[in-house]
Amino acid sequence: MVGGIENGKTSVSTATLDRIGMALDATLADLVADPSALRSARIDRVGWQGAKGGEGVLRWSIATRREVELWEWRLEPAERYQAAADPAGWHVMVFVVEGRLTIELEAGPVEVTAAVHVFDSAQTHAFANLGTDTVRFFRCTAW
Repeated sequence: MVGGIENGKTSVSTATLDRIGMALDATLADLVADPSALRSARIDRVGWQGAKGGEGVLRWSIATRREVELWEWRLEPAERYQAAADPAGWHVMVFVVEGRLTIELEAGPVEVTAAVHVFDSAQTHAFANLGTDTVRFFRCTAW
């Protein structure tokens, strides 16, 4: 049956597609959707909490041909998040919406205010609030 479907020689009912999907642990939508279309999921899960009330919340994860994650962050004064190096090919795009964010990279710190900064995250890096006001930013990680 599957060979006939793949070759376009067999017409298939949605009931048959549902049974095939159950065997493959996939939904009917998974089987019939355009594989190049973006599929997204809202997550809203706290992944980090600072000692002074800051937090990092994973907001969305988008399954594409490659993974993309969007995190919303808030760092209170004197808070710092140390990140490990990501695998080769990963990048981070940071959108600062409030305050001044210091991104500590191997080549040196980068100060970002109300702007976007993109960097190769296959290196140890940290996000720090060295100022006196709250920093809010979005971090998009992709490969």
